[in-house]
Amino acid sequence: MIFMRPSSYRGKVFISLLLLLSSLNLSALTPGDELEVVIVQFEMSAEIVQSEEAYTSAMQKAMDAAMKDGDADLVIFPEYIGVFASLIPWFNYLEADRPFEEVWFSIQQTNPEIRNIKELFMREAAPTDRYLNTIWGNLAKEHDVYILSGSRFNNEGNHLLNQAVVYSPSGKAVYRQNKFFLTDFEVDIVGLSSGDIRKTGGFEVKNHHINLTICRDTFLKEWESIHDNGELWIDIKANGVEYTEDQVALFSRALPARLVKTDVPYGITTCLTGDFLNLFWEGESSIIYNDKGKVRYLAVSSKDNSFEIMRETFP
Repeated sequence: MIFMRPSSYRGKVFISLLLLLSSLNLSALTPGDELEVVIVQFEMSAEIVQSEEAYTSAMQKAMDAAMKDGDADLVIFPEYIGVFASLIPWFNYLEADRPFEEVWFSIQQTNPEIRNIKELFMREAAPTDRYLNTIWGNLAKEHDVYILSGSRFNNEGNHLLNQAVVYSPSGKAVYRQNKFFLTDFEVDIVGLSSGDIRKTGGFEVKNHHINLTICRDTFLKEWESIHDNGELWIDIKANGVEYTEDQVALFSRALPARLVKTDVPYGITTCLTGDFLNLFWEGESSIIYNDKGKVRYLAVSSKDNSFEIMRETFP
């Protein structure tokens, strides 16, 4: 049985009413083939980073679940799932109920050459990127689908970046975009650098242009002019607080607030869930429609704290 938190109940009722009122007469995407999209609301746990085999198996199972109901054109994973792969070599230090700070202290005690958390992730960036390229490239080829593989930490010019990567059915990484508007934790603790907001042109799937923002980026109004056109806008998130009624309201000020100020008809929010290193993530994934400047919710995940698959065919 699933128990809903009282603090988020009214927000869920409000969203449900919006779903019931959603119009069935939706404007089409660019003339051409329909776009079949699958959202993976992924659930993180410590077991996933026990080894490369465990991590690979978790991604394979997630893709199998995503493709269970048939072929798709694009599968979307949330922010940060690639970051956890960077920690696989350090699994012996990673006790699930230990705070992140204690884990880092233990690592530093036995590896004094690693002076800060940024250096640890910089050290793992290149091998992790190669490993993830292999995983996602193989899965994209196996399922003949584009995959937005969430985000990972990557090293470019001695700058550590939170980077989303898209793979084509050929198995190649065809698009990379770096997060611009970073959180205090990302800057002060991890040592991330901001990406270049000018290098955010989006990517193409079946002649449909798709825009992308990474979590906190979506609160910036600048995206309304950067992503003014296209057929779909995707926001990938890792919301590291309890998904209360206040968070429901905050989510409405992200992609829904941006989308209605553009000519983009559809938006998707994909959330990370689960817990690891005494951290946790919650949030509702959703599919929205820009109905002449008003938001209509076409679908919302039934849970905000566990694995779920959502699928939508865009006309």
